[in-house]
Amino acid sequence: MSLEIGNKEKMIKTCQAILESCEKPFVWEEEDTYKYGDYKKPFNLFLPHQQIDNELHNLFEKFSNSSYLYDQIKATCTLDEEWAEYGTYGMDRDFSCYFSKFTLKPEYVEQVKTYFNNRLSELQKSKSEIESR
Repeated sequence: MSLEIGNKEKMIKTCQAILESCEKPFVWEEEDTYKYGDYKKPFNLFLPHQQIDNELHNLFEKFSNSSYLYDQIKATCTLDEEWAEYGTYGMDRDFSCYFSKFTLKPEYVEQVKTYFNNRLSELQKSKSEIESR
């Protein structure tokens, strides 16, 4: 498999993950808390392709008129729930984590779906063209 096809496949998988997740709630870990995980992306995606991640960020920036992810989330999502988790790590450290659960507002869900469905079609067509060479 060529690198170009592998790259297209990663981009396709990323688009599919966004489409599958954009209507589901996602968790945001607040700043300056114990690092429980990487909850700093919309839809809790650990995106396998940076270019598609950048496209998602640009789309949110366009929606919110802000380049800051937190501002983007606040502008485009509904806050569903907030909570804190407390505990100890080993015997010597206490930690607390503060979380928020957000859901993308319906008016943005359709725009995200439209953008990434179009992007997915382009990528699949491009991949087919590469494979047929």
